[in-house]
Amino acid sequence: MAGLVGLVGLVVGFGLQVGSRKLREPGAFPLHQVRIEGVLRNLTEADFQPVVQEYLGQNFFIANLDALHTALAANPWIEEVTVRRWWPDIIEVRLHERTAFGYWGENEMVDVNGHRFRPSVLRQPGPWPRLAGPDGREKALIKTYRETYILLDRVGLKLVKLVQDERRAWWLTLDNGLEVYLGREQYEQRLRRLVEVYPRVLATQIDRIAVLDLRYVNGFAVRWKAERPAPAAG
Repeated sequence: MAGLVGLVGLVVGFGLQVGSRKLREPGAFPLHQVRIEGVLRNLTEADFQPVVQEYLGQNFFIANLDALHTALAANPWIEEVTVRRWWPDIIEVRLHERTAFGYWGENEMVDVNGHRFRPSVLRQPGPWPRLAGPDGREKALIKTYRETYILLDRVGLKLVKLVQDERRAWWLTLDNGLEVYLGREQYEQRLRRLVEVYPRVLATQIDRIAVLDLRYVNGFAVRWKAERPAPAAG
Protein backbone atom coordinates (compact mmCIF):
# COMPACT_ATOMS: atom_id res chain seq x y z
CA MET A 1 0.00 0.00 0.00
CA ALA A 2 2.81 2.36 0.89
CA GLY A 3 4.43 1.59 -2.44
CA LEU A 4 1.21 2.47 -4.26
CA VAL A 5 0.93 5.79 -2.45
CA GLY A 6 4.53 6.59 -3.30
CA LEU A 7 3.93 5.73 -6.94
CA VAL A 8 0.85 7.96 -7.07
CA GLY A 9 2.82 10.82 -5.51
CA LEU A 10 5.59 10.36 -8.04
CA VAL A 11 3.11 10.43 -10.93
CA VAL A 12 1.40 13.56 -9.59
CA GLY A 13 4.71 15.29 -9.08
CA PHE A 14 5.81 14.36 -12.57
CA GLY A 15 2.51 15.64 -13.97
CA LEU A 16 2.89 18.96 -12.16
CA GLN A 17 6.42 19.33 -13.42
CA VAL A 18 5.35 18.66 -17.01
CA GLY A 19 2.39 21.01 -16.63
CA SER A 20 4.60 23.75 -15.25
CA ARG A 21 7.02 23.28 -18.11
CA LYS A 22 4.16 23.52 -20.60
CA LEU A 23 2.93 26.76 -19.01
CA ARG A 24 6.36 28.30 -19.42
CA GLU A 25 7.00 27.31 -23.01
CA PRO A 26 7.92 30.43 -25.05
CA GLY A 27 5.09 30.04 -27.54
CA ALA A 28 2.36 29.27 -25.02
CA PHE A 29 -0.17 31.79 -23.69
CA PRO A 30 1.09 34.73 -25.79
CA LEU A 31 0.47 38.32 -24.77
CA HIS A 32 -1.63 40.12 -27.38
CA GLN A 33 -2.51 43.52 -25.93
CA VAL A 34 -0.99 46.41 -23.98
CA ARG A 35 -3.47 48.67 -22.18
CA ILE A 36 -2.29 52.18 -21.21
CA GLU A 37 -4.09 53.91 -18.33
CA GLY A 38 -3.37 57.53 -17.41
CA VAL A 39 -3.79 61.13 -18.56
CA LEU A 40 -1.35 61.93 -21.36
CA ARG A 41 -0.42 65.52 -22.18
CA ASN A 42 3.13 65.43 -23.52
CA LEU A 43 3.17 61.71 -24.25
CA THR A 44 1.12 59.56 -26.61
CA GLU A 45 0.61 55.81 -26.73
CA ALA A 46 2.79 55.79 -29.85
CA ASP A 47 5.74 56.85 -27.67
CA PHE A 48 5.54 53.52 -25.84
CA GLN A 49 5.23 51.28 -28.87
CA PRO A 50 8.98 50.69 -29.41
CA VAL A 51 9.25 49.60 -25.76
CA VAL A 52 6.15 47.42 -25.42
CA GLN A 53 6.16 45.88 -28.90
CA GLU A 54 8.83 43.34 -28.02
CA TYR A 55 6.66 41.96 -25.19
CA LEU A 56 3.72 41.11 -27.44
CA GLY A 57 3.79 37.42 -28.25
CA GLN A 58 5.83 36.55 -25.17
CA ASN A 59 4.56 33.99 -22.69
CA PHE A 60 2.08 35.51 -20.22
CA PHE A 61 3.74 33.80 -17.25
CA ILE A 62 7.41 34.45 -17.94
CA ALA A 63 7.48 37.86 -19.68
CA ASN A 64 9.89 40.04 -17.71
CA LEU A 65 7.63 42.90 -16.67
CA ASP A 66 10.25 44.25 -14.27
CA ALA A 67 12.40 45.04 -17.29
CA LEU A 68 9.41 46.65 -18.99
CA HIS A 69 8.80 48.79 -15.91
CA THR A 70 12.43 49.92 -15.89
CA ALA A 71 12.30 50.83 -19.58
CA LEU A 72 9.09 52.85 -19.20
CA ALA A 73 10.29 54.62 -16.04
CA ALA A 74 13.34 55.85 -17.95
CA ASN A 75 11.14 58.23 -19.96
CA PRO A 76 11.73 61.74 -18.51
CA TRP A 77 8.01 62.54 -18.55
CA ILE A 78 7.06 59.51 -16.42
CA GLU A 79 6.76 60.35 -12.75
CA GLU A 80 5.25 57.03 -11.65
CA VAL A 81 4.40 53.80 -13.47
CA THR A 82 3.08 50.36 -12.56
CA VAL A 83 2.95 47.31 -14.83
CA ARG A 84 0.82 44.21 -14.28
CA ARG A 85 -0.60 41.18 -16.15
CA TRP A 86 -4.29 40.64 -16.80
CA TRP A 87 -5.41 37.16 -17.79
CA PRO A 88 -5.40 35.89 -20.41
CA ASP A 89 -3.25 38.08 -22.69
CA ILE A 90 -3.05 41.69 -21.48
CA ILE A 91 -0.29 43.90 -20.06
CA GLU A 92 -1.73 46.87 -18.18
CA VAL A 93 0.43 49.98 -17.82
CA ARG A 94 -0.73 52.63 -15.36
CA LEU A 95 1.29 55.81 -15.47
CA HIS A 96 1.36 59.30 -14.03
CA GLU A 97 2.89 61.94 -16.25
CA ARG A 98 4.86 64.78 -14.71
CA THR A 99 3.11 68.12 -14.48
CA ALA A 100 5.61 70.59 -15.85
CA PHE A 101 5.98 74.01 -14.25
CA GLY A 102 8.40 75.61 -16.69
CA TYR A 103 11.91 75.74 -18.08
CA TRP A 104 14.95 75.51 -15.83
CA GLY A 105 18.18 77.05 -17.06
CA GLU A 106 19.13 76.43 -20.67
CA ASN A 107 18.38 72.76 -21.29
CA GLU A 108 16.04 71.49 -18.59
CA MET A 109 12.49 71.72 -17.33
CA VAL A 110 11.18 71.57 -13.78
CA ASP A 111 7.92 69.99 -12.65
CA VAL A 112 5.51 71.32 -10.01
CA ASN A 113 7.27 69.22 -7.36
CA GLY A 114 10.66 70.78 -8.07
CA HIS A 115 12.08 67.79 -9.98
CA ARG A 116 14.31 68.78 -12.90
CA PHE A 117 14.25 66.70 -16.07
CA ARG A 118 15.23 66.79 -19.75
CA PRO A 119 12.24 65.92 -21.94
CA SER A 120 12.81 64.60 -25.43
CA VAL A 121 9.49 66.02 -26.60
CA LEU A 122 7.20 68.86 -25.46
CA ARG A 123 3.67 68.69 -26.88
CA GLN A 124 1.80 70.72 -24.28
CA PRO A 125 1.44 74.33 -25.45
CA GLY A 126 3.12 77.13 -23.50
CA PRO A 127 4.10 79.77 -22.81
CA TRP A 128 6.24 78.35 -20.03
CA PRO A 129 7.90 80.50 -17.35
CA ARG A 130 11.67 80.37 -17.09
CA LEU A 131 13.51 79.72 -13.85
CA ALA A 132 17.19 79.41 -13.00
CA GLY A 133 19.00 79.08 -9.71
CA PRO A 134 21.45 77.06 -7.62
CA ASP A 135 20.97 73.31 -7.20
CA GLY A 136 18.51 72.48 -4.46
CA ARG A 137 16.57 75.74 -4.83
CA GLU A 138 13.99 74.43 -7.29
CA LYS A 139 10.99 74.35 -4.91
CA ALA A 140 11.91 77.72 -3.43
CA LEU A 141 12.03 79.36 -6.87
CA ILE A 142 8.68 77.86 -7.88
CA LYS A 143 7.10 79.23 -4.70
CA THR A 144 8.69 82.64 -5.18
CA TYR A 145 7.67 82.76 -8.84
CA ARG A 146 4.03 82.05 -8.01
CA GLU A 147 3.89 84.69 -5.29
CA THR A 148 5.70 87.27 -7.40
CA TYR A 149 3.50 86.63 -10.44
CA ILE A 150 0.34 87.27 -8.42
CA LEU A 151 1.72 90.47 -6.89
CA LEU A 152 2.90 91.94 -10.20
CA ASP A 153 -0.29 90.96 -12.00
CA ARG A 154 -2.22 93.35 -9.75
CA VAL A 155 -0.58 96.32 -11.51
CA GLY A 156 -0.63 94.84 -15.01
CA LEU A 157 2.90 93.43 -15.08
CA LYS A 158 3.56 89.90 -16.26
CA LEU A 159 6.52 87.94 -14.92
CA VAL A 160 8.09 85.53 -17.43
CA LYS A 161 11.50 84.78 -15.90
CA LEU A 162 12.90 84.49 -12.38
CA VAL A 163 16.62 83.99 -11.70
CA GLN A 164 18.54 83.60 -8.46
CA ASP A 165 22.28 83.68 -9.12
CA GLU A 166 25.05 81.96 -7.18
CA ARG A 167 25.28 84.94 -4.82
CA ARG A 168 21.51 84.47 -4.08
CA ALA A 169 20.68 87.77 -5.81
CA TRP A 170 17.34 87.97 -7.63
CA TRP A 171 16.54 89.03 -11.20
CA LEU A 172 13.09 89.37 -12.73
CA THR A 173 12.24 89.62 -16.42
CA LEU A 174 8.84 90.87 -17.54
CA ASP A 175 7.02 90.10 -20.77
CA ASN A 176 7.84 93.59 -22.11
CA GLY A 177 11.57 92.86 -21.78
CA LEU A 178 12.13 94.93 -18.64
CA GLU A 179 14.71 93.45 -16.26
CA VAL A 180 14.36 94.14 -12.55
CA TYR A 181 17.26 93.63 -10.15
CA LEU A 182 16.32 93.13 -6.48
CA GLY A 183 19.64 91.99 -5.02
CA ARG A 184 20.01 89.45 -2.20
CA GLU A 185 18.10 91.05 0.67
CA GLN A 186 14.61 92.39 1.38
CA TYR A 187 13.11 90.68 -1.65
CA GLU A 188 9.48 91.14 -0.67
CA GLN A 189 9.98 94.72 0.53
CA ARG A 190 11.67 95.75 -2.71
CA LEU A 191 9.10 93.95 -4.81
CA ARG A 192 6.27 95.78 -3.05
CA ARG A 193 8.06 99.04 -3.71
CA LEU A 194 7.97 98.22 -7.41
CA VAL A 195 4.25 97.50 -7.22
CA GLU A 196 3.72 100.81 -5.43
CA VAL A 197 5.73 103.09 -7.72
CA TYR A 198 4.96 101.46 -11.05
CA PRO A 199 1.47 102.92 -11.63
CA ARG A 200 2.46 106.39 -10.36
CA VAL A 201 5.96 106.82 -11.76
CA LEU A 202 7.03 104.14 -14.21
CA ALA A 203 4.00 103.06 -16.23
CA THR A 204 4.13 105.93 -18.71
CA GLN A 205 7.85 105.37 -19.42
CA ILE A 206 8.08 101.62 -19.20
CA ASP A 207 8.87 101.19 -22.91
CA ARG A 208 12.01 103.31 -22.50
CA ILE A 209 13.42 101.44 -19.48
CA ALA A 210 15.87 98.54 -19.95
CA VAL A 211 16.82 97.74 -16.33
CA LEU A 212 15.32 98.75 -13.01
CA ASP A 213 17.56 98.42 -9.93
CA LEU A 214 15.63 98.31 -6.64
CA ARG A 215 18.51 97.78 -4.23
CA TYR A 216 18.43 101.36 -3.00
CA VAL A 217 16.87 102.08 0.40
CA ASN A 218 14.70 105.02 -0.58
CA GLY A 219 14.41 104.72 -4.33
CA PHE A 220 15.64 102.96 -7.44
CA ALA A 221 17.98 103.38 -10.39
CA VAL A 222 16.99 103.20 -14.04
CA ARG A 223 19.01 102.23 -17.07
CA TRP A 224 17.36 103.56 -20.16
CA LYS A 225 17.23 101.81 -23.48
CA ALA A 226 19.70 103.14 -26.02
CA GLU A 227 18.36 105.97 -28.10
CA ARG A 228 18.02 105.21 -31.77
CA PRO A 229 20.57 107.19 -33.82
CA ALA A 230 19.16 109.90 -36.03
CA PRO A 231 19.08 108.94 -39.73
CA ALA A 232 22.05 110.19 -41.71
CA ALA A 233 21.47 113.20 -43.89
CA GLY A 234 20.97 112.17 -47.47
